[in-house]
Amino acid sequence: MSMKFKAFLYKLSPLLVFILIFSILELAVQIFTIPVYILPSPIASFRYIITSFGEMWPHMQKTFSQYLIGYPIGSLIGFSLALIFIMSKTVTKAISPYLTIIFCTPQIVLIPLLKVWLGYGATVCTIVCALSCFSSTMTQIMTGAEMIPVERFELVKSCKGTKLQSFFHIIVPSCWSSTFTGLKLGAISGLAGVIGAEMIGDTRGIGYVVKLDTNIYLMVEMFAYVYVLMAFGYIVYSLICLAEDKFVKQ
Repeated sequence: MSMKFKAFLYKLSPLLVFILIFSILELAVQIFTIPVYILPSPIASFRYIITSFGEMWPHMQKTFSQYLIGYPIGSLIGFSLALIFIMSKTVTKAISPYLTIIFCTPQIVLIPLLKVWLGYGATVCTIVCALSCFSSTMTQIMTGAEMIPVERFELVKSCKGTKLQSFFHIIVPSCWSSTFTGLKLGAISGLAGVIGAEMIGDTRGIGYVVKLDTNIYLMVEMFAYVYVLMAFGYIVYSLICLAEDKFVKQ
């Protein structure tokens, strides 16, 4: 087996595994005659995506737009708070107990309360998305800062360096990797937050349709939305990994 073929096979391995998994699911449905309300045929769901994309698009647009607004906002808040806490132990001591309470409270519990305050609109989904992802970014950055060897800061002090110089020359470069880890975790939790908010009392969006289709056993349609959601999440995660390769690993 030539090196070129091995490299080609390596690049295609995710696609080959994808085809293998869905082929096994399709064969299982056909061979064991699994009822549609338990596991619909993947081909039927993919066919629904193609034939009914115009019907699906408004719900997809609503979910993805709220996610693409809430995720950057939440990540920016988490990044900013992490930097403030790193630079000031006093602020960390004063605020961290309240942030811990927020982190330990399941975001899904806050959704009904937010809907009472803000109404049944897209704003709630955006806020829940931001709340769901900012904690991941903040905690990962702070964890990365805590792992920086003390000797590096002592070296800056011995050279009469300032706190600002320590921040830009030690903390920021050392936290790049943990920042991207937080962004990846936030991308997952933020999308889950949007879907959860849509499932509780919304009238549009992928979460709303998935809940509705499940209740009336339209499983082909439900799995179609799930597959779209999986593809979107994979694309977002892959883009973050590409950015990480560019800024961290090079």
